[in-house]
Amino acid sequence: MKLFVIEGVDGSGKSTQLKLLSEYIIRKGYSCEFLHFPRTNAPYFGELIARFLRGEFGSLNEVDPYLVALLYAGDRRDASEKIRGWLDENKIVLLDRYTYSNIAYQCAKIDDQNSQDKLMKWILALEFDHFGIPKPDLNFFLDVPFSFTEKKLQSDRAGNDRTYLKGTRDIHEKSLNFQKKVRDVYLKVARSDDRLVVVDCRDRVGLMQSPEMISSLILKIVSEKKLI
Repeated sequence: MKLFVIEGVDGSGKSTQLKLLSEYIIRKGYSCEFLHFPRTNAPYFGELIARFLRGEFGSLNEVDPYLVALLYAGDRRDASEKIRGWLDENKIVLLDRYTYSNIAYQCAKIDDQNSQDKLMKWILALEFDHFGIPKPDLNFFLDVPFSFTEKKLQSDRAGNDRTYLKGTRDIHEKSLNFQKKVRDVYLKVARSDDRLVVVDCRDRVGLMQSPEMISSLILKIVSEKKLI
């Protein structure tokens, strides 16, 4: 069946859009499954990712991005059989983050453009060729106003999906400047790779659009590409 991914910086509303997309898919009469990456409660790779995000291995720029990329790729490799099984059962699979998230977050730690490109190609080859994980039919990047990101990340964030932090702060969320760099990498990749589609979440005056309006933009793209 089809595999769709919602990408974005931290606090960009990915979970909300996946919920709205899943509701649409179910109304259309399809079966739907959902998975969130990274799976911080999963053994081995997930456990190490959780420790990394808690800062146990060092600060944001103290851990080699290739090593971090390998952890995230390994987590997807471990989940790939489950995803492939759902697709074989003719289910539509929705993912919160996937390979392009790995590219954006790891390449954002590198300033040199050639080195960024080298790491991006390495991650794509590692995940899709070496590990052979399922390739998405489409990846959506939610490009939200930075003021929205700033407000989200400066507020107290809660939820069962954040228990991995054990009372600490996610090292990726601590730096707003880093989040800007992540956005820049997403946009750079989207300019050269049509598998990553930018969804402009701003209204006419640059403020965040409503979740329903953003969802309508996503559904329009899906419809135009005749993916459902």
